[in-house]
Amino acid sequence: MPRTCDAPRTAPASPAELVADCLSGDQRAWAALVEQYSPLVWTVARSHRLDPTDCEEVYQLTWLRVYQSLARLHSPHRFPAWITTCARRESLRQYRKAGRYVPVGDGSVLDRPAAEHGPEGALLSRERRSEVLVALSGLPARDRALLSLLSADPAPGYDEVSRRLGIARGSVGPLRARALRRLADRLSAQDAPTPAKV
Repeated sequence: MPRTCDAPRTAPASPAELVADCLSGDQRAWAALVEQYSPLVWTVARSHRLDPTDCEEVYQLTWLRVYQSLARLHSPHRFPAWITTCARRESLRQYRKAGRYVPVGDGSVLDRPAAEHGPEGALLSRERRSEVLVALSGLPARDRALLSLLSADPAPGYDEVSRRLGIARGSVGPLRARALRRLADRLSAQDAPTPAKV
């Protein structure tokens, strides 16, 4: 039944609620889960600098793994972190697979300078990206959509963002600033030390 203008808006379902509904066979819950977390999967794939075809492969395989393994998920409330890990693993598999086909005639591949920070720096950078993605998954849907759009390479202009998200062009900048502030707050909370139990 379509919602009327004066009907109260319900809060979006939590990850645990969506997972429970999916496991009970609710197709609308599955569609909501895919809609809510697809930007996160795409962001993880793009963060591995894969080409669009490989990103598509990562997207499809990640959701296939989720579908196959959802019943074995022990902590449904941790779904955002779990799907981030699934997408990262698929991205790394795809990256390694694509890396096997380096063109022989491309001398620039052999002339690349060594990584500036070595393996430790790469690992720290990957961990930080993962923390950002987990924090991003906890933001409201509009913030996630806005930041995902604006982090695309190349990023669309404000007119395109306005059209895609159905918001006024003049609101894009302030909404972006607030979304980034909320993301920074979530990252600070993640970095805060856990109090010791007495």
